Amino acid sequence: MNKVTLILISIVFLLASCQSINSNMITLNEVVSSFEKQQLVIKENKELSKDTIFAMKLNGVKPSSYELDGKLLSVYIYDSAKERKKGLEDFRDKTATMDIVSYNVYEVTNVLIFYVYEHDMSMEVLFDDEVKEALSKLRLENL
Repeated sequence: MNKVTLILISIVFLLASCQSINSNMITLNEVVSSFEKQQLVIKENKELSKDTIFAMKLNGVKPSSYELDGKLLSVYIYDSAKERKKGLEDFRDKTATMDIVSYNVYEVTNVLIFYVYEHDMSMEVLFDDEVKEALSKLRLENL
Protein backbone atom coordinates (compact mmCIF):
# COMPACT_ATOMS: atom_id res chain seq x y z
CA MET A 1 0.00 0.00 0.00
CA ASN A 2 1.46 3.35 -0.87
CA LYS A 3 2.07 6.05 1.70
CA VAL A 4 -0.56 8.49 0.33
CA THR A 5 -3.36 5.92 0.68
CA LEU A 6 -2.23 5.05 4.20
CA ILE A 7 -2.13 8.74 5.19
CA LEU A 8 -5.61 9.38 3.72
CA ILE A 9 -7.08 6.40 5.57
CA SER A 10 -5.44 7.59 8.80
CA ILE A 11 -6.87 11.09 8.35
CA VAL A 12 -10.39 9.70 7.75
CA PHE A 13 -10.19 7.57 10.91
CA LEU A 14 -8.86 10.51 12.90
CA LEU A 15 -11.65 12.83 11.73
CA ALA A 16 -14.31 10.20 12.36
CA SER A 17 -13.08 9.60 15.90
CA CYS A 18 -13.02 13.32 16.66
CA GLN A 19 -16.67 13.92 15.80
CA SER A 20 -18.56 15.16 18.81
CA ILE A 21 -21.76 13.56 19.97
CA ASN A 22 -24.73 15.89 19.71
CA SER A 23 -25.08 17.16 23.26
CA ASN A 24 -28.60 18.43 22.58
CA MET A 25 -29.96 14.88 22.48
CA ILE A 26 -31.81 13.82 25.60
CA THR A 27 -31.09 10.52 27.36
CA LEU A 28 -33.50 8.26 29.22
CA ASN A 29 -31.76 9.13 32.50
CA GLU A 30 -32.39 12.82 31.85
CA VAL A 31 -36.08 12.14 31.22
CA VAL A 32 -36.41 10.16 34.46
CA SER A 33 -34.50 12.84 36.38
CA SER A 34 -36.71 15.59 34.98
CA PHE A 35 -39.82 13.73 36.14
CA GLU A 36 -38.32 13.30 39.60
CA LYS A 37 -37.52 17.03 39.78
CA GLN A 38 -41.21 17.70 39.12
CA GLN A 39 -42.03 15.28 41.95
CA LEU A 40 -43.64 12.86 39.53
CA VAL A 41 -43.08 9.38 40.86
CA ILE A 42 -42.51 6.97 38.02
CA LYS A 43 -41.49 3.37 38.39
CA GLU A 44 -40.10 1.07 35.75
CA ASN A 45 -42.56 -1.46 34.37
CA LYS A 46 -40.70 -4.55 33.18
CA GLU A 47 -43.85 -6.68 32.99
CA LEU A 48 -45.52 -4.77 30.16
CA SER A 49 -47.23 -7.07 27.72
CA LYS A 50 -45.49 -7.19 24.37
CA ASP A 51 -48.95 -7.23 22.74
CA THR A 52 -49.92 -3.73 23.80
CA ILE A 53 -49.84 -1.05 21.13
CA PHE A 54 -47.73 1.19 23.34
CA ALA A 55 -44.94 -1.40 23.64
CA MET A 56 -44.41 -1.88 19.92
CA LYS A 57 -41.31 -0.81 18.03
CA LEU A 58 -41.73 2.54 16.35
CA ASN A 59 -39.23 3.44 13.66
CA GLY A 60 -36.99 0.65 14.93
CA VAL A 61 -37.00 1.72 18.61
CA LYS A 62 -38.53 -0.22 21.51
CA PRO A 63 -39.81 1.91 24.38
CA SER A 64 -38.81 1.95 28.01
CA SER A 65 -41.97 1.42 30.05
CA TYR A 66 -42.87 3.16 33.29
CA GLU A 67 -45.92 3.70 35.44
CA LEU A 68 -47.15 7.09 36.58
CA ASP A 69 -49.90 6.72 39.17
CA GLY A 70 -50.64 3.23 37.85
CA LYS A 71 -50.91 4.41 34.23
CA LEU A 72 -48.55 3.44 31.42
CA LEU A 73 -45.80 5.81 30.32
CA SER A 74 -43.92 4.61 27.20
CA VAL A 75 -40.68 6.48 26.54
CA TYR A 76 -38.97 6.27 23.15
CA ILE A 77 -35.46 7.71 22.82
CA TYR A 78 -34.34 8.37 19.25
CA ASP A 79 -31.03 9.47 17.78
CA SER A 80 -32.53 12.70 16.44
CA ALA A 81 -35.67 14.81 16.30
CA LYS A 82 -36.17 13.67 12.72
CA GLU A 83 -36.16 10.02 13.83
CA ARG A 84 -38.63 10.89 16.62
CA LYS A 85 -41.00 12.42 14.07
CA LYS A 86 -40.74 9.27 11.96
CA GLY A 87 -41.53 7.24 15.08
CA LEU A 88 -44.76 9.19 15.66
CA GLU A 89 -45.68 8.82 11.97
CA ASP A 90 -45.04 5.08 12.32
CA PHE A 91 -47.39 4.97 15.33
CA ARG A 92 -50.12 6.83 13.45
CA ASP A 93 -49.75 4.56 10.43
CA LYS A 94 -49.90 1.38 12.54
CA THR A 95 -52.89 2.53 14.58
CA ALA A 96 -54.88 4.40 11.91
CA THR A 97 -57.66 1.81 11.78
CA MET A 98 -57.57 0.82 15.45
CA ASP A 99 -59.84 1.88 18.26
CA ILE A 100 -57.33 2.60 21.01
CA VAL A 101 -57.58 3.79 24.59
CA SER A 102 -57.11 7.42 25.65
CA TYR A 103 -53.53 8.68 25.64
CA ASN A 104 -51.47 11.85 25.36
CA VAL A 105 -48.37 12.26 23.24
CA TYR A 106 -45.44 14.38 24.38
CA GLU A 107 -42.49 15.27 22.19
CA VAL A 108 -39.23 16.98 23.10
CA THR A 109 -36.10 16.99 20.95
CA ASN A 110 -35.42 13.27 20.33
CA VAL A 111 -37.90 11.92 22.91
CA LEU A 112 -41.40 10.59 22.24
CA ILE A 113 -43.63 9.77 25.22
CA PHE A 114 -47.06 8.20 25.37
CA TYR A 115 -49.03 8.62 28.61
CA VAL A 116 -51.86 6.09 28.49
CA TYR A 117 -54.52 7.22 30.94
CA GLU A 118 -57.39 5.09 29.60
CA HIS A 119 -60.43 7.16 30.57
CA ASP A 120 -63.05 9.39 29.00
CA MET A 121 -61.40 12.00 26.78
CA SER A 122 -63.65 14.72 28.20
CA MET A 123 -62.18 14.24 31.68
CA GLU A 124 -59.14 16.18 32.84
CA VAL A 125 -55.91 14.23 32.46
CA LEU A 126 -54.09 13.86 35.75
CA PHE A 127 -50.44 14.92 35.65
CA ASP A 128 -50.71 16.43 32.15
CA ASP A 129 -49.45 19.84 33.25
CA GLU A 130 -46.69 18.28 35.35
CA VAL A 131 -45.47 16.12 32.48
CA LYS A 132 -45.47 19.13 30.16
CA GLU A 133 -43.52 21.13 32.75
CA ALA A 134 -40.94 18.35 33.21
CA LEU A 135 -40.38 18.12 29.47
CA SER A 136 -40.30 21.89 29.06
CA LYS A 137 -37.52 22.16 31.65
CA LEU A 138 -35.73 19.27 29.98
CA ARG A 139 -35.89 21.12 26.66
CA LEU A 140 -34.45 24.26 28.25
CA GLU A 141 -31.62 22.33 29.90
CA ASN A 142 -30.61 20.85 26.55
CA LEU A 143 -30.46 24.03 24.50
